Amino acid sequence: MERNLLKIIRNQVDYPNVSILLTTHKTAPDNNQDAMILKKLSKEAERRLKEEFSKRDISELIEKIQKTVSSIDVRQNLDGLAVFVNKNFEKVVRLPFPVRERVIIDKSFAVRDLIRAINRGINYYVLSLSAGFVRLFEAYRDKFSEITEGGFPYANPFPRGTNLEESTSWKESRLREFFHMVDKSLMQIQHQHPMQMVVAGVERNIALYREVTGMEENILLTIEGNYDNTSPHELALIVWPEVKERMAEKRRHVLNMLDEAMGKKRLVTGIDEVWKLAVQGRGELLVVEEDYQQAAKVSKNGNTIDLVDDLGVPGTANDLVDDIAETVVSTGGRVVFAENGSLSRHNHIALVLKY
Repeated sequence: MERNLLKIIRNQVDYPNVSILLTTHKTAPDNNQDAMILKKLSKEAERRLKEEFSKRDISELIEKIQKTVSSIDVRQNLDGLAVFVNKNFEKVVRLPFPVRERVIIDKSFAVRDLIRAINRGINYYVLSLSAGFVRLFEAYRDKFSEITEGGFPYANPFPRGTNLEESTSWKESRLREFFHMVDKSLMQIQHQHPMQMVVAGVERNIALYREVTGMEENILLTIEGNYDNTSPHELALIVWPEVKERMAEKRRHVLNMLDEAMGKKRLVTGIDEVWKLAVQGRGELLVVEEDYQQAAKVSKNGNTIDLVDDLGVPGTANDLVDDIAETVVSTGGRVVFAENGSLSRHNHIALVLKY
């Protein structure tokens, strides 16, 4: 998920903005049902629009939704799909994880899952180094797919002489140059789709790569070993447990941050208080359980909310949590999604304040 795409979608403030989200499938025959579910959800969006607007006011938007949905090629699906449509904008975003099936009609698009795609950290690159060639994989949890663009897999262009002709310093100089070339190509890919990465290889190669990389801050962890002939599946079995543990460490760190913020009286919890401080631009870090959702009616001045049970009631914010996440990001804060149940003592949502 590209951050600039998130910004573009967030900036589409209009009413009605229609968001359609669903879990999809990568392969046949499972992805055949995706088209049927998508059609069902688009019909739901049409029904709800007709209940709230006159036929004349909404006919163009309904036609646009139908056209956008019919253009989607389910053979290209990943694990989740988000469709965003208003009278002036349409965008289809494929997501690398399943999402909760829903239709949201609001003044802004439902970007929670897009924010999650960027910040959750379970999508990552794996750079497998060797002296002769470098492979690059895109990973979601333990699912690996090799990238075959941007020069990858990247073969070392420098000829290799005999051991007598090559001193250690000469070989290392050549390797540094090779890894620098690899790093420049990887930077282009990172620019289009920024993610953290795991660097795998023998100790010497990892050390040389870290000397020349311009993306040290993107390295999540390193794994030592010779993986020249390791299949993507076998590499996933090695890498994913390490990444999973690192993610668990980060989650524990975030929960500790909440405790520290509480001690400094810089923490608010519960959706009422979190909303109030978020709209004031005071949110530094929002931590929310992945599936927590709450509909609400927001006052005209935006300062008070009235929680409701029905997500489909016209005039409500279908998912106030989504609005809060969008507000925090737009005012310079961060959003972290926690496991369901891990924030029960904070009523499922907590906000660390800037001051």
